[in-house]
Formats: sequence, structure tokens, C-alpha cells
Amino acid sequence: MPRIIRTKQSGQALGAALCLMGFIVLLVVFWKAWPSATASSNALSALWTQILSQQVSLGSMVTLKLIYLTIAGTMFLIAGLVVLALSRQIFYVSRESTLLQCPYCKNQWKARRAMGWAECPFCRKFINPQTVKRA
Repeated sequence: MPRIIRTKQSGQALGAALCLMGFIVLLVVFWKAWPSATASSNALSALWTQILSQQVSLGSMVTLKLIYLTIAGTMFLIAGLVVLALSRQIFYVSRESTLLQCPYCKNQWKARRAMGWAECPFCRKFINPQTVKRA
């Protein structure tokens, strides 16, 4: 079955902004923790201890641990991915043909989909064809 994917532009923009914010926050966390973690022989455990213990100051009054920024960045990233996933609508279109009938000349023809307004192929009038049955 062919499918039609419709996206909502506002959802796409919000999801992309949240994902970008999450990536930036996680990049800042690793930027702060990586230089001191690479000096150790076991870089992964040293990176984890640096994230758990090191603090970063935002302005003169606010200091946050890197783990809080890691959690916030991960939450932004997941929220952005969820918004991106939910901003798409998928419609499945059937390939069955529909039997249409002209209300004037009563002739019938097959079409791939039921039309709102169409031109009758027999009497050439612009009509609203009636759906007889699915063929």
C-alpha cells in the first residue's frame, strides 16, 4: 500500500530546536569534562567521575553539577525526538478502484479513488459522481 506522510511544520521546528538544545548541552558537558578525564588511564570511568563531581558556573550566582546538565540535555534530546516522531501523520492509500456513476447519463466507470467533482467521460458534464460500489 502506498503511503502519504504529512508533517506539521510547527512540530518539526519545535522538535528540531529541542534536539539542538539537547546536543548543545551535552556537547558543553563533554567539553568541560573531557580534558581532565583523558589524563587518566581509564578514560571512561574518569569521565563518569568528572561528570558526577565537577561543577560549572552559569553567571556569578548559579553553579550546577555536570550531571544535572547531562540529565537536562538528555531530556531535551528525548523530548525533541518524541515531538519529531509525533509531528508526522501517515495515511495509507488503497490501490482498489471505485465504481462511479454519472447522475445524468447513468453510465459507470472505474476510478482509482472517489472524486468530489469530475468530468463524466461519456457525457462530458462537470458532475459530482455517485459511488456505486468498490470494484
